[in-house]
Amino acid sequence: MSYLAAEYQGKQDLAIVERKFKEIKGSDVLIRIESATICGTDVHILAGEHFAKAPVVIGHEFAGYVEAIGQDVSTIQVGDLVTVEPHIFCGNCKFCRIGKEHLCLNKLAFGVHLDGGFAQYCVVPERTVYKVPQGMSADVAALTENVGCCLHGVDRLDVKQGDHAIILGGGFVGIVLAELIRLRGASKVIVSEPNQIRRDMLLRRGFITIDPLNENLVEKVSSITNGLGADIIVEAAGRPDTAKQCVDLVGRGGTIMFFGVVPPSHSIEISPNDIFKRELTILGSAINPYSHHRSLEIMDSLHLDELVTHKFPLSRIDEAFEAARKGVGIKVAIHPNSTGGTSE
Repeated sequence: MSYLAAEYQGKQDLAIVERKFKEIKGSDVLIRIESATICGTDVHILAGEHFAKAPVVIGHEFAGYVEAIGQDVSTIQVGDLVTVEPHIFCGNCKFCRIGKEHLCLNKLAFGVHLDGGFAQYCVVPERTVYKVPQGMSADVAALTENVGCCLHGVDRLDVKQGDHAIILGGGFVGIVLAELIRLRGASKVIVSEPNQIRRDMLLRRGFITIDPLNENLVEKVSSITNGLGADIIVEAAGRPDTAKQCVDLVGRGGTIMFFGVVPPSHSIEISPNDIFKRELTILGSAINPYSHHRSLEIMDSLHLDELVTHKFPLSRIDEAFEAARKGVGIKVAIHPNSTGGTSE
């Protein structure tokens, strides 16, 4: 017996291959993948800008139905719709032992080191599996890890009521971050995004938007914030040019968070004296520690169904990645066990 999977083979090469089922035992959970969404990290992997241990099935945002379980599994049953927290931590390094598993020195990730979700089936350990609440679609459930990353980022920001926040990049994570920051009490949430489709979605959700291609971003932000600059800046586009803009947009005593995955080969210059004089705080935010369960609890309030704008079968994964790269929608999903066409 075999199943189909999209295997990253290195050198920007992705191929549909047949994989053989392995024996399910112990704490193993076999999932029939219903939906797997494309993340910016997946795009970076195929562009050669992010590490993946080839050959490996990429895709770390996925949900599906439990097909089989090992004899030690007790928290889920065959037929359950589940989502996967796609990391395995060693449990023994310093960071695992002080409650910072996401900084684990020996961390492994599905879709990077281990086979992930762009396949008809995937086997994961029970501890990474979460049962999906009643009524939640598989497309939304696949987004749980991504929402968890956003929750962790907003936790680190420590948003105060009345803050002015700017998000650079209005893709899926930009929209979710905007929603979460507003829920935390920010009085103005501004999103800079060149894509008209994404700006329209943000406007419908009640956010202030800026088109950085046709408006002067620094002047517009200065006007909105009465010349004071923003209290919070989040770089959510993963681009060197937007990363460089952060210091120009943040106000005194403000916080900059680098959330987007800027390719490791790029760097920016920041004046230590500027950080000193203005008492700036600069943060990073990595993955989603202890937030998967919280994500499932809050996702209904974020209205995520409308953000999954494109859906493709596994056989058309190249088209799906092209749509993600071009930003023609917001979130692109792969339905590995479907033969249907794309929907927009």
